[in-house]
Amino acid sequence: MARTPDGPSQRRIKPSILAGMFGRFDGNPVQSLPLMVVTAQLIIQGTIQTRLRRLTDVLNEPDVAHLLLLEATFMEVGSRRVVAAAPVGQVQLADVLFVHTTGPSSSSSEMRMPKQAVRATLMAPPFTIEGQIHLSYESELRFALDAYEGRFVPVTSARYWAYGVAESPNFVDLLAVNHARAHVAVAGDMPWRTEAPDEGPGSAPNPW
Repeated sequence: MARTPDGPSQRRIKPSILAGMFGRFDGNPVQSLPLMVVTAQLIIQGTIQTRLRRLTDVLNEPDVAHLLLLEATFMEVGSRRVVAAAPVGQVQLADVLFVHTTGPSSSSSEMRMPKQAVRATLMAPPFTIEGQIHLSYESELRFALDAYEGRFVPVTSARYWAYGVAESPNFVDLLAVNHARAHVAVAGDMPWRTEAPDEGPGSAPNPW
């Protein structure tokens, strides 16, 4: 074993690994967040522990390439046949299509840049997703969609399905979609606003 001037060297856990497990070390207590993680071939259920309040913040942590899931169950898409179960599992974020929570969790009411919700269909083969995406206020819809960014983007009031692989529709309040794996089609029958409305004092902020 290699030695240091003070004795045997100790193997240290990389800060990036700890960040992937717990997120940024702020004042928030650690919470357990039960998740369903969906790839093109697998549906994975498990729990992460994090100090972050928002699922998209967890998934968009810089320099984090995977999730560490506790009590992880790996199932085939369609058949839901369990192919593996383990106390700890690692899921590569690059392969993930989308993620959502499967139980209650605390969420942050932190104010974000004002955005407007528009109906959209996202295609992340073999899955189709319908819901609301949240775009910045621009002079035209096409400019707002061109500026639509983020590694994982939120889709609210979401419904997803994949009839071709026998996955029936599932409804969730919030879906975090891997932007690099999804094509986006925005509905054209909704009025486009170029500026955020003045909601007045006491209005609830749009968290996205």
